[in-house]
Amino acid sequence: MKTVGRKLRQGGQSLIEFTLVGIPMLFILVSVFEVSRGMWMYHTMAYSVKAGIRYAIVHGVDCTKNGNNCPVNLGPPKGTCDSTNGTIAEVIRCAGVGLDPKKTTVTFTSAQGTVGPYTLDVTGGTNPCPATAWPPANGNQAGQLITIEIRTPFNSAIAMFWPGAKPVTFASANLAASSSDHVQF
Repeated sequence: MKTVGRKLRQGGQSLIEFTLVGIPMLFILVSVFEVSRGMWMYHTMAYSVKAGIRYAIVHGVDCTKNGNNCPVNLGPPKGTCDSTNGTIAEVIRCAGVGLDPKKTTVTFTSAQGTVGPYTLDVTGGTNPCPATAWPPANGNQAGQLITIEIRTPFNSAIAMFWPGAKPVTFASANLAASSSDHVQF
């Protein structure tokens, strides 16, 4: 009879130990996944904006010499992601795999000023990249500094664990990355 009472007490002890250890471990596990996902999104944004700046710096005013036809436009993105990417927005959108193009914005800065922010939406939704040449005239000479900045929202599930959170919602923060380089030719 004594052994039955001991087993019941041990079962309760196991439940309390699991509660004290399991809940923090679950929070740590979700946190590791969310931080990893945030780092992946940031790396993807940084890679895509670097691909866009590389494409833009080799399409300056002198790229049309010797019969080449290589002026470059900001957009619009076409949604094809093949070897015919003819706009900076398309290069950025194709390199940014996993980023939501409807919520991701890009801003372009040259010696002539800043334009944007524009979305990378291929459906022409809200404020898509226009089909205008960039960098603009007198801003695409060799040696001119150009910058592209990209922003996208990051919605995290960690907010669900916040004590006192009434509706279960995902916290949102904006991730940003930028790249600068000089027009090559």
